[in-house]
Amino acid sequence: MKRLLFILLFLSVLSACNSYMQYDISEGINKEVTLFQDGITVPIGSIGPLTIGSSLNGNSKISGAVGLIANYLKVGPDGNMILEDTGSIFKISVYELEREAKDVSAPFKWSPGYAKGSPSGMAAALGLVGLMVTDQKIEISASNPLFNEVPVTCDASFTCYDSIYQLSYQGKIPALSSITLEGRSNNAKLASVELPPDIYDRVGSISLEGLTFSLPADPVSYLADRNGNLFFEFNYKHTCGVAVGEKFNLPLTDIKIDNVKLPLGQFRLSDCTIDVELENSLPLSVTIDNVRVLKHKDSEGEPDEVDENIKVSVSETVPGGSLEHPASLPLTLSIAAAEGTIPDIEGILLNISISAQPGLGPVRLAGKQGLYIKSSCATIKDGITIPQELSL
Repeated sequence: MKRLLFILLFLSVLSACNSYMQYDISEGINKEVTLFQDGITVPIGSIGPLTIGSSLNGNSKISGAVGLIANYLKVGPDGNMILEDTGSIFKISVYELEREAKDVSAPFKWSPGYAKGSPSGMAAALGLVGLMVTDQKIEISASNPLFNEVPVTCDASFTCYDSIYQLSYQGKIPALSSITLEGRSNNAKLASVELPPDIYDRVGSISLEGLTFSLPADPVSYLADRNGNLFFEFNYKHTCGVAVGEKFNLPLTDIKIDNVKLPLGQFRLSDCTIDVELENSLPLSVTIDNVRVLKHKDSEGEPDEVDENIKVSVSETVPGGSLEHPASLPLTLSIAAAEGTIPDIEGILLNISISAQPGLGPVRLAGKQGLYIKSSCATIKDGITIPQELSL
C-alpha cells in the first residue's frame, strides 16, 4: 500500500510539472488530483490467520451448549483440541479405616471391596452438539499418608458407553493389579492407558474391584503429618481429543479482526470492492456473513463500536480442507458508505458458521486449524482523489 501511495504521489508531481510554473496557483485553484477515473486494482496484503484455538479462547461469543463446552476446550501439547476431567475413585481417612477394620493390633489386610469413579465433565455433553471423543487416555494416581510403603492389589478396568448409555467397550488396567504406594506420596502416577483412536464412545466408569491394602499394625501411628494429609486416595485423569461428527454446527458471532489497516479515508471513496483468496484449513465448511466495520478508536480507548454508515456485502460458504492441504476460495467483499465516504478501516466484526461436511466421518479438531486471507486486492471505482497532504 505504501508503494502504491508513493507512485500516486509521484504521478501527481509529474502532473504538476506539466503546468506552466510561472503561474501562481497558491490561491483559488484546487490542488487535489483525481486519477484512474475508470477504476484501479491494488494489492492490500493478507489478514489472519483466525484459528479455532484463538476463537475458543475468548475472541468470540459462542452461545448455547457449544459455548459451554468451548469454555473447557484447550490446545494440547500436540496442537490438538482436548478436554480434561479429573476426579476421585476411592478416598478414606486412616482414622476411618481403623474404625472399619476394628482390630489393628497386628499387621493386617483391609479391603473396601469395590471402588468406582465416573468421568463425565464436558465430554458427556459433546454428543449434544454433534461432537465426539477420540484418542482417550486414562491416568490413575494415588496418595499414601503413611511414612511406610503400602502394598495394594486390585482388578482395575474401565467401560465406555454409547449415547443411550449402553456398554460399547471395556478394557483392563493391568498395571494396577499389584502395586506399592510409596510412603508420604501425594497423587503419584501409577498407571496410564490409551484407548484405540476409533473408540468414539466416552469412558463412563473406572472400577477397582477387590481393592485390598496391606497395612501395618496401628496405621494411625504411621501418619507422616497428623495435621496434613490423612487420606488414602485413588484419582483418575481422563483426557480426550474432540472429533467432529456429521451433525456438528458451531456458530461464532462477533469475531473481531483488528489488524485490517486499510487507509482508505484519504481517497474519499464512496464504494469499492475487495477480492480476497480465503484459505480454510478446517476439515469443515465455513460460512461467512454479517461483516461490520468498526469505528476508529480515540486516544482514550473507548469500546469497539460498529460504524453503521459503512455496509459490507458478503455471504459465502468455503469448503473444508486440512493443515497440509487447505481449501482455497476467491471471495469478493463490497464496501460502501451510505453517506459521505469510506473512512480508514482498522477493524471488523464478522459471524462465522462452521459445520461438518457429509461423508468425511469423524475428524479431530486442532488448535491451528482456521481461516486465513492469503492475498487480497482492492478495486476502486470512479478514480482516486489525491489530497494535498497525502499520508504515506
